[in-house]
Order: sequence, then structure tokens, then C-alpha cells
Amino acid sequence: QQQQQAQQQQVKQKQAYEIQMEQARKKQQMQKQAVAGATLDDASALSEKGTMMMRDGNYLESLTIYDKCLSIQLAHLGDLHPMVARTVDLMGVALLRLGAPEEALETFEKAIYIQEAAYGQNSHPDWALTVLHAGQAYELEAESLSRDGPKAEWSRDLDDLTEKAWELYEKALDVFQAQVEVNEPDVDVANVVHAMGNIHNIRGEYMEALRKFKYALEMRIKIFGEDDVTVAWTKVNIGNAFKGMFKVEEAMKWYHEALGTVNAEFGNDHPEVAHLHWNIALCYLTKGEVDAANRKLGWFKRWPFTWFSEGAKRRLVHEGADFAKMEKHLVHAFEVFVSRLGEDHLSTNRATMALMALRELKRD
Repeated sequence: QQQQQAQQQQVKQKQAYEIQMEQARKKQQMQKQAVAGATLDDASALSEKGTMMMRDGNYLESLTIYDKCLSIQLAHLGDLHPMVARTVDLMGVALLRLGAPEEALETFEKAIYIQEAAYGQNSHPDWALTVLHAGQAYELEAESLSRDGPKAEWSRDLDDLTEKAWELYEKALDVFQAQVEVNEPDVDVANVVHAMGNIHNIRGEYMEALRKFKYALEMRIKIFGEDDVTVAWTKVNIGNAFKGMFKVEEAMKWYHEALGTVNAEFGNDHPEVAHLHWNIALCYLTKGEVDAANRKLGWFKRWPFTWFSEGAKRRLVHEGADFAKMEKHLVHAFEVFVSRLGEDHLSTNRATMALMALRELKRD
């Protein structure tokens, strides 16, 4: 009887496998039909559309469009063409925005392989740009790293991830700097220096982060002008550095300068704008912590605190207007994350934890 059951199980597994193979075959046929008759001009149009979707914060839709673009390019150019690498790189960027750094890193590595076959190492700007993006994947992993457990353990992982990101940033920077005159403003150089500032921020090296951010800010203003969104994103990170140093008033100044620019450019329901609201909420939380410490009311002994970010997980009591402002920005960020990024996105999970902690504070 056991042998008969085993045989029946094998038959079921075989049938399931055959069904999966048939579904894969049909999907492949549909993809071939979709590609049939499509030209490289069609692929270029799809790439532009995907980039527009990315700009508008529709990351999953852009990934789907880039995939269609890639299918056409593969049919016409093969799998080792630089144009293919560029599309693969764009798909990796979309995965980064979707909060999937490991998948993004694998995608960037594929693009780097193609680019090195075409250009060699350490030479071409396209290669350097993808290397920069690969560094950002490690950066996002480091930023998302849980701080639970013994500090020695997560600190070691944090150092490893940030070091990998830094090494890639240095490689990209070498290529970009070789393309321009000394001290000449350059977008790519500014982007790498800005990314290096992020690494300092993650490590808690806030003064070094500020130096990098202010250098990138100066270059971006010279290139784009004061009202450009890239200037605004640098201001956000300057605010993050000041927040890390508990200089909350200075941080708020930079955040609100940036908020006016990005709202005008993207609207209030853009995922990246929501991240700024999240940072402002965290800044109000930090402000409450600083104010409590300055007043020395002994709150830390009388209340069970849980930080609502993924890292420290403490709670902090706030009062009055600051608490209401923190809640306003947090709720807005949460609603945008859920509607635009989905319930499983890292940012949504963080905001959910924050709201749960906030509800507990209000019940108390």
C-alpha cells in the first residue's frame, strides 16, 4: 500500500511538473509573439516610457515595461550588447525602488558582466554608472539591516555592507573624475559623492556625511540651479545628518526647504516625497527625545519606551503640537507607501510598526 501511495505521489508530481512546463512554454510563445514585428525603435519608446513611469513613482509598472523592452532588444541584438546592459541596469534601479536590494544587485551584476565584455573594466561611464547602482544596492541592504541582537553581530554586518558599497563608489568615482577637468562640476561625480555621504550617515559619521553632501549640493546647484529636485534630495540628506546629531531645528530647516521643491515637482503622493514625510516624522520624534532630555523630567524611568523605527525599537512619549505633527507626517507617509509601494515593501513595514507604536502611546 505504501508503494502504491508513493507511485501515486510520483504521478501527481509528474503531472504538476508537466503543467508547469506547459505554462512556461505558453508564456514563452506569448512573449515571442509580442516581440515579433517589434523594432529597436519600439524598444527605445518602451525604455522612455519606463523611465517616465519611474519618475512618477510607478516602479512596478516601469519594471514590466523595461522587461518588454529587454525582450525586443534580446531578439535583435543578442544578450551581450551594451543596449541590453543599459536596460538591465534600469531594471535593477526599479528593483531598488521596490525595496529589493538583493534582486537588484544580481541584476546589476548581469549588466556589469555585459559591459565588461563590451568595454573592459574601469573605463566606460556606463560601466561606472552600473557600478554606482550596485553600490547603492549594498547601501540599501546596510540601511535596512536589523539592529536587533548583540551590537557586535549587526555592527560587523553593517561594516561589511558599507565597505562593499564604498569600494564600488570609489571605482565609479575614478572613472567619472577621469572624464572631467579638476573641480569642474559634473553630475556623475556629484552623484557618487552624494552616495558616499549616505555611507557616512549610515555609519553614524555625520560630520563626514555633511562634508560630502555639501560638496554634492554645491555641484548640483551650479549645474541645475537651486530649484532642481536633485538639489532637494541632497538637502534631505543634509537634514538626515543634522537629525543624527540631534540638531533637530537645523534638520527641519533643510527638510522643509526640500519639501517645497519636491511637492511642486512630483505632488504629495509620490513615494519619494512620502519618504521625506517619514524623515520629518522621525525628526519630530528626535525633537521630543531631545526636549525630554533637556527638561530632565525623568520620563525614561516612568514610561516603557519603544523606538518606532526598525532599528532601536523604543517608545518615546511626546506631548502637544510636536506629537500631532509627527502623527500627521507619519500617517501621510504610511498611506502613500501602502497605495504606491504595496503592503510588503520595507518602507510600508517600517511605517506600520511606527503607527502601531503610536497607537500604543495614544492608548497610554
